[in-house]
Amino acid sequence: MISTEHIVRRLVRNLSIIAALVLLGTVVAVSFAALGAFDREVRPAIEREAAVIGVVVANPLERALGLGIPFDELVGTSEYLADMAASQPAVAYLVLTDLAGQPRATAGPAAASFEPLVPPAVLPGDGMLRRALPGIYETAVAVAAPGGRPQGWLLVGVSRAAVDGVIEDTSWDLVIVLLVAVMLAMELLRFVIDRTVIGPLSMIERMARRLSAGDCTAQAVTGATDEAGAVARAVNALVRRLGDRWAYLEWLAAEAASAGGRAAREAAAVLDGLHDRLRFRDGGAVPEPLAGSASAARLPLFLFVVAEQLSTSFIPLLGRDLARGAPPFLSPDLLAALPISAFVAAVALATPYGGRLTARRGPRGAILIGGGLAALGYLGAALATELLPFAAARVLCGIGYAVLTIACQAQMALAARQGRLARSLGGFTGAVMSGAVCGTAIGAVIADRLGYAATFVASVALVVVVMLVALRAIPRGLAEAGAAAESVLAGARAAFGNARFTALLLLAAVPAKVVLAGVIFYLAPLALRDLGESQAAIGRNVMLYGLCMLPAITLGGWLADRVRIGGGLIWGGALLNGAALLMIPILPEAVALPIAIAVTGAAQGLASAPMLAAAAATGSGSTPLLLSFLRLGERIGSVIGPFAAAWLLTRGDTVWAMGVLGAVTALAGLAYAVVQQAGRRAAAMGSAP
Repeated sequence: MISTEHIVRRLVRNLSIIAALVLLGTVVAVSFAALGAFDREVRPAIEREAAVIGVVVANPLERALGLGIPFDELVGTSEYLADMAASQPAVAYLVLTDLAGQPRATAGPAAASFEPLVPPAVLPGDGMLRRALPGIYETAVAVAAPGGRPQGWLLVGVSRAAVDGVIEDTSWDLVIVLLVAVMLAMELLRFVIDRTVIGPLSMIERMARRLSAGDCTAQAVTGATDEAGAVARAVNALVRRLGDRWAYLEWLAAEAASAGGRAAREAAAVLDGLHDRLRFRDGGAVPEPLAGSASAARLPLFLFVVAEQLSTSFIPLLGRDLARGAPPFLSPDLLAALPISAFVAAVALATPYGGRLTARRGPRGAILIGGGLAALGYLGAALATELLPFAAARVLCGIGYAVLTIACQAQMALAARQGRLARSLGGFTGAVMSGAVCGTAIGAVIADRLGYAATFVASVALVVVVMLVALRAIPRGLAEAGAAAESVLAGARAAFGNARFTALLLLAAVPAKVVLAGVIFYLAPLALRDLGESQAAIGRNVMLYGLCMLPAITLGGWLADRVRIGGGLIWGGALLNGAALLMIPILPEAVALPIAIAVTGAAQGLASAPMLAAAAATGSGSTPLLLSFLRLGERIGSVIGPFAAAWLLTRGDTVWAMGVLGAVTALAGLAYAVVQQAGRRAAAMGSAP
């Protein structure tokens, strides 16, 4: 028999494929149409610009012809054309030819690409000739004395480089929009299917299991108007009929008992037999609502991470701009790290309080509080004109981030207790990484087109949507009694007293986050900006980290479970990460930076799941506390990362700083491998007879 879970999984997969294909086809078609329309609209504007330049440049030549100077005796034309070409950056060349098309004077950076012009027998109405050459739009203006016949041609070639650059940037922006649209569609589809299909089907399945076990104490919610609602109403009718029959039998038994004798004993025996097989609730069955699911928290988490990551690509740039007015003894590069570290420090310090708030108020209440704090932070960041207010706004964002993400994880954990532990926890990582990829990419586009303040305003709007979704999808009052009762201090003693856990934290978890915050979020944007990359290009490069990490997380978890090489993946990922960063000083920077960012994402993704498993397997205290200490260590590493990178920048350039961090990461990985091998030998010696 095919299970409901198998049917739902196949349904979700098929719908996801169909939605992705439809979106892909639509966006690709619209993209090609938009690029074609862009080229058609821009070309006439370029040709008009070339015509204006040609008329202006030809005017002195025509005045000279009007004074009776022969065309062949015009002097100083080469110098004149050179001066005019230098004053017009868009001009590729200016060429003066005779009527036969032979050049008399040339100027401009692309003068060598000039192709002789063969004038047609009949000229256009405006007396100008136009043609498209490789990389150049050319307009030919007739040169003649006032009221006279043409004696030559002035060819104005306008480069397409600027237009081609805009088209290339637009093409990449369209690719990013496609990626974000597909990921957003998948998250929305997952949420809608969970609310309209999986939830009702799961409720019906639970009701069927209840009835098969003789439990008639609950009814299904019948708010849906589709087939699931019809089934739920039929199930409720069956439960009511059974309840009515049971009440009728109880009445008959009471009547028989009043008569006494054999009839009373037989009626009591019948009721006892039914009572062993069926369970009823006094006062009738009560509705069983749709249980809170992991998807109810996944969509708010995804949207919130998108909101936070919208500004990732330009936070250090904005911080450096706001630090320009600082005292001269403080480096703007060092101060630019303040907003990043303030955010990460706020996340780290607020994490325990966020967990306590979630335990007391429930995930829904914590999401609303965290979302409100984050929205205030984004609004403050949009209005900030100095570094300290901007850093304070980022502190609010960090507190909101800590509270909201913990609340979403708690909601997923509650849903996981219904048999979806691995999928729920994997969904948390997937939502965070998908949101990071989408937010970083689309945020760079928004910042490049509309500015930094508009990007923060977009974050505010997304957080409002998050709060509305939480109000609608997450049940009220799911707080866990006693969730915060375990002593954190005792757990900390047990965890940090374990050499395996301490080595994992100091040699693997913390260095990985130092690289993430110091290189990916700080040094890489600065290095790319120094290379002359646009804001959108910086966002695309930073996006490579998340794109490569997403599949690597799944692969790393699979290898750790199936092949049992989790420890090797941890130190191997550190070595791979270090090698990628050490490659930057060797290769051309424009090539090495994207490769290093991509390899860093893949290496840290491979080590992510094995690191969590290794922390849980140390056995020193409860698993939740161990994982929370691991997360706390990672966040401390994220605080250290930007300041370490900024300190290195004061002693060298970005390439040197990334190389040093790569060497430190590789050495930490080697040290962890040594500690792990020593632990294995000690365990083997301890188990030897």
